[in-house]
Amino acid sequence: MAKSVLADLLRFMAANEELPRSLARYPGHTRDTLGRLLAAAADRLEAADAEQAAAVQAAGTRGLKVRKGTEVEKAAARAAEELSESMELSKAEREQRKRERAAAAEQERQASEAAAQAAARPVRTRLFTDGAARGNPGPAGAGAVIISPDGHVVAKVGKFLGDETNNVAEYMGLIIGLKRAKAMGIKELDVLADSELMVKQLNGDYAVKAEHLKPLHEEAKGLLAAFSEIEIRHIPREENAQADAMSNRAIDERL
Repeated sequence: MAKSVLADLLRFMAANEELPRSLARYPGHTRDTLGRLLAAAADRLEAADAEQAAAVQAAGTRGLKVRKGTEVEKAAARAAEELSESMELSKAEREQRKRERAAAAEQERQASEAAAQAAARPVRTRLFTDGAARGNPGPAGAGAVIISPDGHVVAKVGKFLGDETNNVAEYMGLIIGLKRAKAMGIKELDVLADSELMVKQLNGDYAVKAEHLKPLHEEAKGLLAAFSEIEIRHIPREENAQADAMSNRAIDERL
């Protein structure tokens, strides 16, 4: 059934049907209340129809395929859910559900934007860096792995640091990796590390308060500035296995 017909049907029912079974099923609600709910559902469908048409038009300019009906299905599901809630939940409960749906929709929007940005990001050489300290402070190692745009490992480097803290090891992993990338003549680089502290310090989100880290921070900033295009991003530890293995190898083998 066409979307416009669904909306027209709901509006006709809202204006003309007596809805005796619905009134019997939901005592305490008037015919006028049920009519307004049906009209609201029709509004939802028409809004979804307009959104879908805009999405199809935008996708057409980019040569993409869009699965028709998805937004309409979501709108119909939302309308049905809200209709049920209006019958069975208190006003406070309905408002709470509304806030939860809004939060979920915002999370979905942010995830969609992040995915779109990742897809649009040019594929560049990637530098994975890490550091390990057994004891913090304790025997420490720094590691870095460079991967070409087509996914091949082109360099691995590790360095034993003696007894150091984990944060020092993280910075040293970045520094030795940047030095190797520079020596290889790489100009554009994505730097990926699982140390949120280091990444936020280098991106200016956190201040460097530890005195022993300030010289390492300055050295890393100087090396980063030598590249024509560079971005440093935080990644989960599980995505940094190769650099982690290299930093631990540096400890084991005293590289």
